[in-house]
Amino acid sequence: MTESSLALDQELNRYPLSFTQEWFLTLDQGDDGGTFGPRFLMVRVLRVTGPVDLAVLQGSLDDVVARHELLRTLVVRDGDPPYQAVLPPCRVPLEVRDLPPVTGKSRDLAVQELILEAEAGSISAREVPLMKARLCRFDDRDSALFLTVHHSVSDAWSMQVILRDLGAFYTARRTGIAAVLPPMRQYREYAAWQRANATSTAEDGAPAYWQHKLDGAREFTVPNDHGHPESYSRHYSLHFYAIDADVAVAAKALATATRSTLFTVVLSAFYVLAQKLTGSTDLAIRAFTAGRTELEFHNTMGLFLNCVPYRTDIAGCASFRDIVAHTWETFVDALTYELPVNVIEQTFPDFIKSREDLRTSQFIISDTQGQSSEDPPLPIAEGARVVSERLLQGPAHHDIPSGTVWNLSDELSGELSGGVHFNLDEFDESTVQGWAADLRRILTGAVREPDRDWRLLAGVAS
Repeated sequence: MTESSLALDQELNRYPLSFTQEWFLTLDQGDDGGTFGPRFLMVRVLRVTGPVDLAVLQGSLDDVVARHELLRTLVVRDGDPPYQAVLPPCRVPLEVRDLPPVTGKSRDLAVQELILEAEAGSISAREVPLMKARLCRFDDRDSALFLTVHHSVSDAWSMQVILRDLGAFYTARRTGIAAVLPPMRQYREYAAWQRANATSTAEDGAPAYWQHKLDGAREFTVPNDHGHPESYSRHYSLHFYAIDADVAVAAKALATATRSTLFTVVLSAFYVLAQKLTGSTDLAIRAFTAGRTELEFHNTMGLFLNCVPYRTDIAGCASFRDIVAHTWETFVDALTYELPVNVIEQTFPDFIKSREDLRTSQFIISDTQGQSSEDPPLPIAEGARVVSERLLQGPAHHDIPSGTVWNLSDELSGELSGGVHFNLDEFDESTVQGWAADLRRILTGAVREPDRDWRLLAGVAS
């Protein structure tokens, strides 16, 4: 069933949207782009060892969609008001591709090329299921499984839930023993819970915190090269960069020494980069968070991510260590009083007025994690591991609604692997490359000499 046919079915249950779904509606650009466009997607890749039973794999994919309603839920955008409608379980499209012999390069590189193909692909948000799969086989014992999910129903945490459950269902179908999975609640239940508890924030001090924290603040936006267009004429690009393993080790050591986190140290480096780009020291950088504040929804597949502003004034900081300390305080407070992003934007409209300057574009950072070296292989065939590293850059990547998004992931190799989503309508590739190089230089110098004047890192006279 498609979104267009829902209006003809008067017996469908209608469920309210979550606040994140409502926020995504404000970012929608119609069928061709934005948060419900066909190129707003997430891809996860598994390198599978051993023969894959196709019937078992197909059934396991279908089991995942049966378990998680949101993978078969459509957002009816033209409803009054918009709502979400849950549809019956359905079959997941599974493409099987037997690859030709790989010559002149490694199979790992061939997988990277296939990743570029998948991430430049599309999936509709107007028909279910909102997940599809492709199994690419080098031979009977070596293959790569690609899962594509529309980003309007998923986030990074949810992709991990999908992979875990897929492995459990594969084992269950292969052995005939029922899958052992933790209890879960559906995403529509989360949306109802979120709305029922929205009024409690006045009692826990969140509105008062943000009223004070965002007083006089403007969302940090980054200068662009070509202005911010009303709509994009081309697809997004992705620039990859890496932070060496020794720098990552030093960053983690600094996080431990300051009783903070790796993300806090990296965010502190972004503050220094932002100061270099704009000259401002009072910075409100937004970052995606998991948005999973309630334990009962930790096993729910859905769109929970939130976008939180972290405002820190670094003018009074003498060293990078001081910035980390101030950033940690900001980080803890912001998550303690976390509010949905659309609530913040509606309550504090002055904060986002910086978007009116078309000479600048949005700048958001995202903290994602690769598979830990301690994580066991997923029980698919003889074992499957997540391919999280991206080694190749292609001409086109999956779209985001606007501006730039910076990703950083802690990889199995020990490196920090980063990527910058950007659009050539706004930015020259050389500009983004320069930013990434500056961030790498700032973080490297900062973690090696954290007590040094941070202005020297940014190239600013003290």
